[in-house]
Order: sequence, then structure tokens, then C-alpha cells
Amino acid sequence: MGWWQISTDTLAESRFLVSALAETTACLIALSNGTAAHPGERQWIDAHLPAYRARLADDPIVALLVRSALRPRYLADFVTPTPTGATSLY
Repeated sequence: MGWWQISTDTLAESRFLVSALAETTACLIALSNGTAAHPGERQWIDAHLPAYRARLADDPIVALLVRSALRPRYLADFVTPTPTGATSLY
């Protein structure tokens, strides 16, 4: 991890982005694990888990892709590319 020293002006003018795909991937990981990180997530998982499992059962290629992309120790780079700033989140 690096140590960056920046001025307050630079920090004030900065933008911090979270890739929309990172949020989608977090949901995919939650569904793959079948566990909720907090109580509010439990209802969402209960609502979507049956359809997710049915989708994986219906298409073995998708199941393999998900398993490959969400390996335990490494998240494939193509799953969450760095935001370019060219697209709006709103």
C-alpha cells in the first residue's frame, strides 16, 4: 500500500468512484455465498437466491463463468474494470 500526501485543495476537488460493476459483483458474491453480510441483506438474498440458483442450473456455461470469476483468492480483473469517468452513475 502506498502513502500519498496531497493538499486539501486537491482532496476537495477529487472524485471518488465505485464501479457500478463492483456493486453488481458484490451482489453476485452474496448470492454465490448464500449468506447475508448484515440483517438488511437477508431479505434481498431470500428474494433473489432461488432465481439465481435456477439460472446457474439452467446454463452450465454461466455457472462456470461465475465460478471462475469469483474464485476464493482472486477476483478476475475483467469483472470490475476501473471506471473511466466517461460514464455517469446517475
